[in-house]
Amino acid sequence: MIKTEILKLSRRDLPFAFSQNRTGATTVATTMLIAAAAVLVAAAPGLCRPAQVLLMRHGHKGTTEGNYNLSPQGFQRALALASVIPACFGSPSRITTYFLDPDTSKNARSYQTAVPLAVASGVNIRIDTSSVHESRAVGERILGDAAIQGGLMVIFWEHRRLPELAAGLGWPSMPPIADNDFDKLYQLIYSPDSSVPTVLRYSQSGLVDGSQPCTMAMPVLSSTAPQ
Repeated sequence: MIKTEILKLSRRDLPFAFSQNRTGATTVATTMLIAAAAVLVAAAPGLCRPAQVLLMRHGHKGTTEGNYNLSPQGFQRALALASVIPACFGSPSRITTYFLDPDTSKNARSYQTAVPLAVASGVNIRIDTSSVHESRAVGERILGDAAIQGGLMVIFWEHRRLPELAAGLGWPSMPPIADNDFDKLYQLIYSPDSSVPTVLRYSQSGLVDGSQPCTMAMPVLSSTAPQ
């Protein structure tokens, strides 16, 4: 039978033991240190939030019943946003849209609004298939996604579900979006030590025609108090 030497490990012995793949018994202080490190690792997903999230609904829609496409006006706005968003906020790290039904094309407008930005930036569009039932959970997952840590995420969503998504992103007081409002763009800015964002509001039409410079957000909104 092969005997394995059991080392008694203090804090200063840990690097050697790990590098040599040795077995050891830790002192009380070392055990507490390892436990504290494990807690930090477990909490790490919460620190993976993006630096910015842009929230907006899809572009303008037509009035024909059963037509799930953008109107020509909405398509023109989508083309304009493909230039405005990178110029004002930087290149997106990820573009995500509300669910698109592949059989009926219902909710296609969110995807159609995202296409020009995806083409311009070279970033593939992700269609969130869980968005219909759990928009809040989508937001919560975004804040723990290491793949977009420190990046810019652009989200095109169904307007009735936007406040639910915003709540998951740490902004529970987002006001409802009116059925005829296709103009608002919200910027959520996260500091490295907080999951509660600073929220700025922009007018898409103002950004497009230059009447609202990128650096002049319409009022800073509290992330906890209603607008």
